[in-house]
Amino acid sequence: MDKTLVRTRIRFLSGLFLVILMLAAMGVFKPALGADDMLSELKARGFMRVGMWSIPPESWIDIESGEWYGVDADFTKEVGKILGIAIDPVLLTHAALAPALTSRRVDVIVGLYKTEDRQKVMDYNEVPFWFAADVLITRRQETSIKTFEDMKGKTLGVVRASAQEIEANGLQQRHGVKEIRKYESADPMLMDVKAGRIDAAIWWGYTYDYAVKQNPNYDLRLVGYFPPEYFGRQSLNGTYYTFPKGPHSASLIKAFDLILGPMMKDGRGRAILDRYGLSDSSYLTGEVKK
Repeated sequence: MDKTLVRTRIRFLSGLFLVILMLAAMGVFKPALGADDMLSELKARGFMRVGMWSIPPESWIDIESGEWYGVDADFTKEVGKILGIAIDPVLLTHAALAPALTSRRVDVIVGLYKTEDRQKVMDYNEVPFWFAADVLITRRQETSIKTFEDMKGKTLGVVRASAQEIEANGLQQRHGVKEIRKYESADPMLMDVKAGRIDAAIWWGYTYDYAVKQNPNYDLRLVGYFPPEYFGRQSLNGTYYTFPKGPHSASLIKAFDLILGPMMKDGRGRAILDRYGLSDSSYLTGEVKK
């Protein structure tokens, strides 16, 4: 082989080796600790990226302080404190939740209902850390919608990729909703209800309850709470944490359940819900909200 070519290759390989050493020193090629064990991985890393969204009182980021507040935030921070892992909230839309989890942009997602589609791509913990009911709402001035049956021929709003799509489809099948309009987040949906661009919307009941407590003259009106049979259940929808699908999540899921189980029984869970005005016992027990 030509000596010049040999020297060129040696210089190239030597340079490449030095680059690899530098990148390794910077941590770029640092192997994932406990790659088959998420709990070990996160403890070694020191923080956990948690997918969340902005819907008071469940979850929101304070613009001035950057702090994460809400029911989901307080439960998650308590879990993180016990595990010795810092919490890094990541704000997402509902449509981005599954992709963010499967790509490991986030390690955990907080506050999801269980659905068959979601269970195909993510794993859930076993202990629901609170329960919730969804509501059908319309604008206060709307007089033609008093019951679910009055949605025949009407336009209904729902957040895309939320579990409420199941209820929207059920409402359409049972009572002849004319059109289901899907939104990327709740705010533009609610604005369209208020402006009369859609007739009604499905929203989170606890958010509606919270909004009415903050403003008794709220400009949206409750039509009714969805019964749990819309989800094929006997009790209200439990909210859970979800994790990347696979056996590597098992240790982390177990750790969450070992923390959340006692919290739901020893008063800590009740105190968190009370902190945000969710004092109705149904939020803690899952019994049907009347």
